Parts: sequence; C-alpha cells; structure tokens
Amino acid sequence: MKKFDKANAIDFIKRNKIPLIIFVVVIIALIIGLIVSFNMDDKKENITKNEEEGMVANTNAGIIAETTYQGLKFSNISLISEDGYSTFSADVTNTATTDSNISDVNIVLKDKNGKEIITLRGNIGEPLKPNESRTITAVTKGKFKEATTKEIAAYESVAR
Repeated sequence: MKKFDKANAIDFIKRNKIPLIIFVVVIIALIIGLIVSFNMDDKKENITKNEEEGMVANTNAGIIAETTYQGLKFSNISLISEDGYSTFSADVTNTATTDSNISDVNIVLKDKNGKEIITLRGNIGEPLKPNESRTITAVTKGKFKEATTKEIAAYESVAR
C-alpha cells in the first residue's frame, strides 16, 4: 500500500484546479436540486391532502334542483364531499292525497354527458302520509364533483 504523499497531492490539485472546481460546483448543484425537489414534492402532497380533507359542496343546478317522483317532492338537496366521502341529502315530501308506499328510491348521479357515475340508495322508510316530510341521506365513499345532474328512479338493487 502506498503512503500518502502530501507534496504529490498538492501538485495534483494545482495541475487539475479547473476540473476539480467544476466537479465540486456540479456536486453542490445536485445537492441543492435534490433538496428543492423534495421540498416541492412535500408541498404538492400537502395541497392534495388539503383538497381531499376539505369540504366541497356540489352546487350544479341539475343536482340541487327540486325533483318530483311519483308524488314525492325532493327539495333542499345537497351533495357534499368531505374526507373522501360524499353525502347526498334531501327533504322528501308526499304531495299526493294518499299515503306513499315508496320506501326506497335510486338516486342516479350523472356527468355532463349524461353518463351514470354512481347510483345511491335513498331510504325513505315508513310510508309518508299526505304532506308529511322526511329527510333522507345517502353516504358513499368517493367524491362526485363532476356530477351535473341527478335522476330519481324506482329502487332496484345495484350490484357493486
């Protein structure tokens, strides 16, 4: 094994001064670039988390507009997403002169092209008497901010 010779090291540095300076500058630039890159990734992740954790109300007219289905009026409609879940809520009023025997409905959310995004089950429960109102709520995982219209339809079990 060779012994370290200080004179040879100094001579090597003097002969290769410019390439060594360039090498050191490149290494420093790479380190700074990596630090900046990691900080940018952290900021992007925080923005995504904040958007996911925030409450977002879908205010599309086709979603919040009153709808009538077989004598039942659906009003005060909201579709709110928060913490990765969406909640559809509506007041249901029996506008017919007889009791309503509809206990469940399908709530079909559609995109701007009329394509079904998801079908939710709206459970009304016991028969509604004339002019009686009840609030229904359907909760599901996911965000549906792209939903632009809804359709209330006869309940049919939807396989998932």
